[in-house]
Amino acid sequence: MVGIRNEIMIKGFYQLYIVLGFLCYSHLVIGQETDVQQEEPETSIFNQEESDYIKKWFRTIVDDSNLNEETINRFNVITSYYGLKMKQLGEDHKLTKIEITQGFKNLVNEQNKELKQILPAEQYESFYDFFDKLSWSVNKRLNQL
Repeated sequence: MVGIRNEIMIKGFYQLYIVLGFLCYSHLVIGQETDVQQEEPETSIFNQEESDYIKKWFRTIVDDSNLNEETINRFNVITSYYGLKMKQLGEDHKLTKIEITQGFKNLVNEQNKELKQILPAEQYESFYDFFDKLSWSVNKRLNQL
C-alpha cells in the first residue's frame, strides 16, 4: 500500500513539475512578447495632414512643370523608391537615432543625384529647396523622439 501511495505521489509531483515548467515557459514567452511590443512604439515623423501636404507638393511640382511623360514617370519612380527606403529606415527599430539620421541624409543625397540628372534646373532647384526644408524638419523631429 505504501509503495502504491509513493508511486501516486511521485506521479503527482511529476505532473505538477510539468505544469509548473509549462507555466514558467509560458510566462517567459509572454514576457518576451510584451518586451518586444514595448520596444517598438508606433512613431511617425509626420502626421496625416503633413503627409498629405507633402504628397500634394510632389504632385504640384509635376503638374506645374512642362515635363514630358517619361521624366514625370522617372520622377515618380525615384521619389517613390527613396520615400519607401526612408520609411523602412524609420521602421527599423534596431537602428539608433544617429544611424537613422545618417541613413536619411544618405538617401536624400542619392535621391538628389538621380533627380538632378532628369529634372530641368528650375524644377530641380524647387524640389531641392523644398526637400531641404523637409529634411531639416525630419532631423529636428528625430531628435525629439
